[in-house]
Amino acid sequence: MTKRIRALTTFGRDLDSLLKQAGISSIREYADACGISYKYLLQLRTNSDRRPGGLYVDLLKPFTHLEILGIIESHRLSSRHRGKYFSFTECHELFPELSDQEILESVKQASKIIDKMGTSLHEPEVREQGTLDTDQISAKRELRYKNIFVGRQAELSALTDSFDDAVAGQGSLIMISGEPGIGKTAICEQLSNFVTLRGGITFWGHCYEEGSLSLPYLAFIEAMTSHVLNRDTDELMKELGSGASDVARIVPEIREKLNIEPREAQNPEEDRYRLMQSVSLFLANAAAVKPMCVILEDIHDADKGTLEILSYVSRNLQNTRLMLVGTYRDVEVDRSHPLSAALAELRRISSFRRILLRGLNIDEVRRMLAGITQEEIPVSIAETIHRQTEGNPLFVQEVVRYLFEANLLMQTEDRWDPAKNIALEMSIPEGLRDVIGKRLSSLSGECNQLLSSAAVIGREFDLGILKSVTNIPEEVFNRALKESLQTAVLEERSRVGSIQYRFTHAFIRQTLYEEMIAPQRLQLHQQVAHALEEHYANRLEEHATELVEHFSHSLYPADLKKAVSYGEMAAKRATDVYAYGEAVRILEQAIKVQEILDPDDKAKKCELQLDLLEAVFRTGDVNRVIDTIAPATFALAEKLKDDARAVSVCVWALLSIRAREGNHSHPQIIEWGKRVDRYAKPETPGRVYAETIVGISKIASSDALNWQEGHNLISRAVDLAREINDDNAFWWAAQSFLRYNAIPQYSSKLIRLAEELMSRPRTGVTQNNLVFGLNVIGSIFFVMGQWEKAEEVWNEQNEISERTGNIMWELISSGTKSCRLCIEGRFEETLYDIDQMMAQSEEAGLTALARSFSAYPLYRTHYYLGSMPADVESGKASLRSLGSYADSLLAPILAHQGENDEAKEILDRSVVNRPYIGTDEDMTTISDDALNLETALLVGHRQAADLLLNRFEGTGVYTTGYSSSLCILRLMGEATVLLERYDEAKEYYKEAIQVCTEMSFRPELILSRLGLAELLLDHYPDEKAEAIEHLDFAIKEFHEMKMKPSLERALRRKDTLKA
Repeated sequence: MTKRIRALTTFGRDLDSLLKQAGISSIREYADACGISYKYLLQLRTNSDRRPGGLYVDLLKPFTHLEILGIIESHRLSSRHRGKYFSFTECHELFPELSDQEILESVKQASKIIDKMGTSLHEPEVREQGTLDTDQISAKRELRYKNIFVGRQAELSALTDSFDDAVAGQGSLIMISGEPGIGKTAICEQLSNFVTLRGGITFWGHCYEEGSLSLPYLAFIEAMTSHVLNRDTDELMKELGSGASDVARIVPEIREKLNIEPREAQNPEEDRYRLMQSVSLFLANAAAVKPMCVILEDIHDADKGTLEILSYVSRNLQNTRLMLVGTYRDVEVDRSHPLSAALAELRRISSFRRILLRGLNIDEVRRMLAGITQEEIPVSIAETIHRQTEGNPLFVQEVVRYLFEANLLMQTEDRWDPAKNIALEMSIPEGLRDVIGKRLSSLSGECNQLLSSAAVIGREFDLGILKSVTNIPEEVFNRALKESLQTAVLEERSRVGSIQYRFTHAFIRQTLYEEMIAPQRLQLHQQVAHALEEHYANRLEEHATELVEHFSHSLYPADLKKAVSYGEMAAKRATDVYAYGEAVRILEQAIKVQEILDPDDKAKKCELQLDLLEAVFRTGDVNRVIDTIAPATFALAEKLKDDARAVSVCVWALLSIRAREGNHSHPQIIEWGKRVDRYAKPETPGRVYAETIVGISKIASSDALNWQEGHNLISRAVDLAREINDDNAFWWAAQSFLRYNAIPQYSSKLIRLAEELMSRPRTGVTQNNLVFGLNVIGSIFFVMGQWEKAEEVWNEQNEISERTGNIMWELISSGTKSCRLCIEGRFEETLYDIDQMMAQSEEAGLTALARSFSAYPLYRTHYYLGSMPADVESGKASLRSLGSYADSLLAPILAHQGENDEAKEILDRSVVNRPYIGTDEDMTTISDDALNLETALLVGHRQAADLLLNRFEGTGVYTTGYSSSLCILRLMGEATVLLERYDEAKEYYKEAIQVCTEMSFRPELILSRLGLAELLLDHYPDEKAEAIEHLDFAIKEFHEMKMKPSLERALRRKDTLKA
C-alpha cells in the first residue's frame, strides 16, 4: 500500500520558504542549528494538531541572526503560528540590539498591520481529513468570498525591488496592465503590505468611469487627502512649502486644516503648471519624511488632468523616495484612447516600467482553489477550471463560488469532487460576464434590486443616495445590503462624514448595468439625479459632474435643461482648477444635450461652443480648433450677428494656426485676420490682432509697395495694445513687430522693444504668445550681439516647455536648441536633434511647426558640412512656388549648389532692382538681406554686395539671429574684400572675431579667422606670421568640425604657401 504524503501545515510552508531564503538545504541541518529535536520539527511541519510552544524563539533565531527576519515580520509569523505576538522578553532574546522603546513600538506596529491584513497572507492551511462542525462550515463558506492571492512572484519581486529603490532615493513609475479580473488590485495590495513592512506608507487613488463620482484630478486628490488627514499642521505645512495655496485649490481639507485660501488666479496656463509643480513637490517632500507609494487604480478611466499630473510628477521622480503605480485594462486602451498618448510620453521616462499580468498557471489555480476551499483539490478539477478561465483569478474565484452555490461540487471525506452525473466542464459558464451573471441570479430579488440601483449610481456611492433611490422597506433594505456584503459583491469604504459602499469589482457593476433594459436605466438615472440634487443641495458645484451625467439620461425638458446648466457649472469648476481636458468632455456632453433640448437655440449653442473652443485650445489640440470647432462656432456667431463672439473665435483660431504652422504669414492666418478685421471694434484687443494680421498680409505680398503700409499697421497695433493695457494683445503685436519689422535701420527700436517685453508681466499672457515671444526676443538679443541675454531668454522658453510637457513648445525649444548646437559647431548633434524633432512632430501631427523651426539650423549645418538635405529639391520647388517672398531663402541654396545664374537673377530682382533700396523706406528684414549678401559673395555679384554692405553699415547689427545664424560682420568683411576695400575688410574681420569669440559662435569665428588670414596673405605681406597662425588654427578647427568646403579652401591656401 502506497504511503500517503501528508500536507504541510502553515508553519511547515513558512519554514520551507525561510530555509530556502537562508540557503539551508535540509531539515536535519536546521534542527541541529536550533538545538531542537529533528522528529519534533517534522511533526510541526505536517501535524496540524501540533503548535510551536516555548521553543518558538529558538526556531526563529537562525533567521534573525542571518537578518532574513525583522522584528515586525517575526511578530506576524508568531501570530500566524501561535496566535499571539512575541513577548517583551522574547523580543529581547531575538533582537538584543533593539531598545525597549523600539520593541514596544514594534508590538504596536505589528498589531496595526495584522488587524488590517489578517494573519493568512498565504494559502490557508489544508486539513488532512475529518469532518467539519457547523462553525467550520460557516467559516469555510465565508472564506469563499475572501480574496486569495497566489503566484505572481516575479511581478511582485519587480514591484518590491522598485520600492526598495525608492527607499534609496530612486523614485520610479510602474504601470500594471491586464484584462479585467486579472489581479491588478490584488498585487497592489501585496505591494502595499510590503511597503508597510519596510517602514513606508501607501496611499490609494481611484479613477471612475463616466457617470460615477468625478472630479478633476480625483485619483491624486484621494491619495493626497488621505495623507493630509493623517499629518499634524506643522508637518503638513513644511511638506507643502510655498505650494500650499496651489494644492489647496484642489484639496479642500488643506484649506480647512491650515486655514489658507487658494492662490488668486492670474495666468491660467502658468497657474496650471504651478499647480502640477506644487503637487509634485508636496509628494516628494512627504516621501522624504517617509518612503511613499501612491497607487492610482483604473487610470484607463482617468480624466486628462489626472494624466497630466501623473506625467509631470513622473518626470520629476529623480532623487525622490516616491513610487508611483498605475493600473489599467490594456484591452480598453486602443490608439485613440487618451491613455495611449500619455503612455507614449511616460515611456520616455527612464524610471518607467510596465508589468503585464497574465493568467495563473494550472498549479497556481490549484493552490488558489485549495485556499478557497480549505481542502486539497484534485488536479483534474484545477485543470478543468484553468481551461475554462485561462487562469483569470476573478473568473476562477467566481467559478468556484458558482460551483459551490449550485451544488456542482460535493465534499467527500477528504476531498472535493464533481457531483454525481455532472460533467463539470459543461457546467462552467463560458465567460466572466456569464459566471458573474449566474452568481447574481442566485441572489435574492431584493438584493438584485438594490444592486441594480447601485450600479446606476456608479462604482462607489453614498448609502443615503442608495436608500432614497431603492425605495424599499428599511428591514428589507438592510437584509439585501447585508447579503451583497456577505457575497462580496459590495464592500464598505471608510470616508469621513458618510457611509460609502463600493462594488468589489468594476466588472460586476458593469454587468449589472448592461443587463438592465433601457427604460429601467433611464428611470433609475432620473431618480438618482433628483436624489443627488437633494442630498447635495449645499454642495451642488462639487457634484455637478455626476448631476449632468444622470440628468442627461432623462427625457424630460426640465431635466435636460438642468443637465446643460450643471454641465456649465462642472466645466467652470474644471477650468478653475486648470483641468481643461475634463472641461472639454463635460462641454461636449452639454452641447449634445442642448441639441436635444432645443436645437433652434443658436445663441446657447454658440456660447457653449465658444467655451469648448477655449478649453480645447488650452489642452493643446490646435488641429481640432482650426479644422472643426472654430469654423463652426464662427458661422454661428455670424448668423447671430454677434460681433464680439465672432472676434473671440478669430483670436483663438489665430493663436491655434500660429501654434501649428509656426508663423504669422500662413494663408489661414491671413484669412482669419480678414475676418477679425471685419468685426473688431476700435480700441479693443480684437483690433490689435486685426491690424497685426492685415499688416503681415501686406508684408507677405509680392508687391514691395505694400510693405511700408504693412510695417506701419504692425507698429500701430503695438501702440494700441500699449494704450489699452492688454498684456496678451501686447505680446502678440510686439513679437510680430520684432519678427516682421526686424530691419537694419530699426536696430535700436528693436532692442528697446525686446527689453520692454522682457520687463512686462506674464499675467494674462497665453502660453502660446509667451513661447513664440520669447523665441523672437532671444533672436533679437542675438542679432545685437547680446548673447548672454539671448541665452537667458531661450532658457526661460525651454523651462516652459519642460515644465508643461506641451508638444508644441517642446518642438519650438528643440528648434532653438538645434540652432544653439549649430552655433557651437556641434553639427552631428544638430542633425540628430532635428531628426528626433521631426519624428516627434509627425507623431503629433505638427510637422509644419517643426519644419519652420528646424529649417534654418538644418540648412546652415548642411552648408557648413558641404552637403544638402535629402529633400532639397522638393524644398526648392516649394520655395519657388512662394514667388519673390521666398527669394532670399532660395538664392543661397542655389548658390551653394553652383546654380549661379538663377541665383544672380534673384539678386538682380530682389536687391539691385528692389524699390526703396538704399533708403529708409526699405523694409527688407535683416535675415533676408544677410542671406542675399551671402549669395552675392558666393556668386561674386559686386553690385548687390555693395548695396547690401551700405545697408548694414553703421546699424550695430552683428548676426542674423535665430534665422540662418550668420555673422553679418564676417559677411561685411568678405564684401569689402570683393569690393577691394581691404583696410575696411581687416577691421570688419577683427570685429567679427571679437564678437564671435564672446558668443562662442565657433563656425563663424573660424570662417572669420580664415577670411582674415587670406586677406593678410594677399594684401599685407608684413603680417604673414599672424596670417599663418590664423590659417593653422582654422585648419585644425575645420577638421574637428568636419567643415569640408572650408577645410579644402584653407588647405589649398596652405599648399600655395608651401609652394
